[in-house]
Amino acid sequence: MNAISIFIFGIASHMLFINNYSSATIISSITIKNGSLVRSHWGGIGNLTREQFNISGNILSVNKTNFLRADKVDCLGLGSAVASTLHWLLVGSCQDCDNLDVKFYLSSRTQRHRVEVLVGRQFGLEWTDFQINRRTVLIVHGFLSHGNEIWVKTMEDAFLLWDDVNVIVVDWSAGGNSWNYYKAVVYTRIVGNKITRFLGQIANTTLASGKIHPSQWGALHLVGHSLGAHICGFVCHNFNRGHNNWLIKRVTGLDPAQPCFTTKDPAMKLDRTDAPFVDIIHTNGRLLSRLGLGLPTPIGHVDFYPNGGMKQPGCSPMMDSSFFNFLPISNSKIQEIICSHGRSYAYLIESLYSAVTNNCTFWAHPWDMTYRGALKALSQTCHPRNCTEMGIRAENYSQRGIFYVATSEHPPYCVGDTAINQNQLGNLAEDLAGQLED
Repeated sequence: MNAISIFIFGIASHMLFINNYSSATIISSITIKNGSLVRSHWGGIGNLTREQFNISGNILSVNKTNFLRADKVDCLGLGSAVASTLHWLLVGSCQDCDNLDVKFYLSSRTQRHRVEVLVGRQFGLEWTDFQINRRTVLIVHGFLSHGNEIWVKTMEDAFLLWDDVNVIVVDWSAGGNSWNYYKAVVYTRIVGNKITRFLGQIANTTLASGKIHPSQWGALHLVGHSLGAHICGFVCHNFNRGHNNWLIKRVTGLDPAQPCFTTKDPAMKLDRTDAPFVDIIHTNGRLLSRLGLGLPTPIGHVDFYPNGGMKQPGCSPMMDSSFFNFLPISNSKIQEIICSHGRSYAYLIESLYSAVTNNCTFWAHPWDMTYRGALKALSQTCHPRNCTEMGIRAENYSQRGIFYVATSEHPPYCVGDTAINQNQLGNLAEDLAGQLED
């Protein structure tokens, strides 16, 4: 990572409304054993802790073993020594990290008012309309965000309109609303651990009730934006290994965060190995040195690149602000980045409404990630045999790979199989040429 990249990383860490994840000193796994929940995690400088919980979430036993290792994330690609120093400067010992307050809110069609459920003795699942035989959708926000964001609430409502599902909104703003981006990255793994424990307690409670056989349990679908996308990856990595009854069938990554997640290690970010179907919507996937907040590389079974996946049409300056005037980057460029990063969840929300009304299809053309390839793809008519669909209905198609999607500049964004205009073609040529130069 060059000096420009490091500078941009600093800007992203302190200002932009995105999500990213760096190492944590805590790595957890969950197993179900003899009717109780067993959690194992690394803590501090190489301490392995195993905690055993009963059905209600009470701790039955705790034991610790010391190991001569400590996991750090190399955000800057400069080696473990720099990573450890950065961790010490920005995070410290993180002794209270595992006490991070993560909230879980449940809703359904018949109980649209959210109900908070607490992990542990006062679980409160009985106060909700949660039914495990439904599909369960879990929504995770990203950096400098929270569970009451307008887009989170809109997505929650859209899912409930689309189908009779359980919706779980995860609010980890206690860790994500920090100007210390690196620390927020560290928190992502901890949040993943807490979500894993939460899902494990639901599964354990359901098993103990004996009312619904595991063969009748609905699928789990995790949806995460930016940093939240990688949190979903950590949940999959832990939960699917420790629980064979309730399976995570799909993960939708909405412009997964790039800083600190360029590693090739699939265990350190969201990856296609995390679930049977992983679909990604890239909307600001430039290389970091060119001001991209999202990962530019494909990581899912299906990777959608709306309008090339780097910047989105219609993301022009939204306000005249002097907030960023001290930076060597224009206000319009910063606002364009934030807007493009957020279009990923806007496209998924619109796809949910379109699936109900059947008024438009986000057709996705197979793409080789070149300008000529985009021209060729968009000159062909789409049908289910040669294209797939971006959004909620992507799981209904057998196609896998990389796909180009054309959208409009303003809502409704779906344009069906309509060719993009010349301005968008010009932007695409500029983006791809710049990426090759990078």
